Amino acid sequence: MIQPAQTHQVGDTVRFANAALSANRSRDYEIVATHPGGIRVTAKGHGYFLTHEQAEQLGIT
Repeated sequence: MIQPAQTHQVGDTVRFANAALSANRSRDYEIVATHPGGIRVTAKGHGYFLTHEQAEQLGIT
């Protein structure tokens, strides 16, 4: 799970170092909402909800 020191806020730009496709590793995602169970991000007009565990597995930075 994302550690307490790794806080992400609405408006932050993040990347996912372990994404399956190389384009998704280098793409900037903007956090548009945070929830107790995860985060909602957007990139290139597409929105995604990730649980904290999924974001950690994808290597959120």
